[in-house]
Amino acid sequence: MIAEKEFTLIRAISAEGTDTQRELSSKTGLSLGMTNILLKRLISKGYLKVKQLDWNKTEYLLTLKGSMEKARKSYSYALFVWDQAFKIKAAIQERVIREYRSGLRDAIVVAWPETVDLIKRALAEKDLPGLEIAYVDAFKYVPKNSKTIFIATIEKSPKPAKGQQFIPLLDEVDLQFEFSDEG
Repeated sequence: MIAEKEFTLIRAISAEGTDTQRELSSKTGLSLGMTNILLKRLISKGYLKVKQLDWNKTEYLLTLKGSMEKARKSYSYALFVWDQAFKIKAAIQERVIREYRSGLRDAIVVAWPETVDLIKRALAEKDLPGLEIAYVDAFKYVPKNSKTIFIATIEKSPKPAKGQQFIPLLDEVDLQFEFSDEG
């Protein structure tokens, strides 16, 4: 298995192929010394092969083993992201359904446009007749007479007006922020 920094280099090489170590270092955010060490390690593990084009130009190429490892790691990462998205969707559904069962029939959601799409998709999967939800991307657009406001943004919430309740949609989600490719 390859480490994250090694994977970063493999991705950069598979995209370009003939970059110098200095260019690879710049593209990946790794120091030049670390880039050199990792390239040597990847070559010794059989993930890369090196071809000298001329006295100062080297070409790094993925081997079949390197391509297979890149595909395996990419697949593992896709599964990780899918799992995180599923947790977010389930949390949104659970929170809104809890309020719906308490009698909620209209609400405002404060969320960025990218998050709105996820929330709409999550709620479309559930049968919630009569539920009306309006979406705004900032608290300044929340109508003054709104009673229930779901929050799915990192914007600092103002103090709720009298009769309003703010309900966080994502605070209860137990997300992992580091990808670990064990296995």
